[in-house]
Amino acid sequence: MISVPADKDYRMMDEIILGKSEIEELSLKAHPLQAWFVEAHPEISFDDCFSLPLPYLRGFHDAFLCYKKEGAHSKGFATASFETSLHDPWFYCHFPGDPVMPGSQGQDLIFQLAGLWATLRAEVIGRPRALEGNFNFHGQILPTSKKIFYRMDVKRSLKKLNLLFFDGTVAVDDPDNIIYDFHDCKIGFFTKEQLGIHQRANEYYQPDWNHLKETMNDAIDQSKNYYDRNGKK
Repeated sequence: MISVPADKDYRMMDEIILGKSEIEELSLKAHPLQAWFVEAHPEISFDDCFSLPLPYLRGFHDAFLCYKKEGAHSKGFATASFETSLHDPWFYCHFPGDPVMPGSQGQDLIFQLAGLWATLRAEVIGRPRALEGNFNFHGQILPTSKKIFYRMDVKRSLKKLNLLFFDGTVAVDDPDNIIYDFHDCKIGFFTKEQLGIHQRANEYYQPDWNHLKETMNDAIDQSKNYYDRNGKK
């Protein structure tokens, strides 16, 4: 676990390395850096604190964040990777008989990495939202793939406007085997009031958790039945 001394200004760190355990803690908003962030900005709550998705939509196991004048545009960059598995959740549902990671998943993950870079050093404050960008897909990620590589290169960071502009790539099995590329992307960061949200999350999001589990289990069973049925032909 990364520890942040009380007298250390985290915004002054030029490089940050996050391992699998740190990524998991960030997704649960249980990392000491998030506690530091909320303490440094008493006007926000943990709902507003930067985060990553839980495993179903979290697509990298580690990350390297560079804030030096390096990268494609000498404004900083970030890289991340993910070791794929037959048990990755997108393969069983997308699609039966044609398991492939959604291209939109890779697109979302580049924006996740950009949001992590922008907020982890408290450069910007707010809830991240993808705004625009150009992208090209010329490859695919299959259950036979072994590893995914992500890269995000900062083009401009407008702190006062809470905006980040960047390019990005996704590669499979080799960092040079690029299958998605993203250009002129923009991500913004907003207060909950700017987003029209006026409640705490647990006030407007109250699902039936047992029903949610049943729905997920039913979908897994349906996928299994498909492969069992068609594997006999």
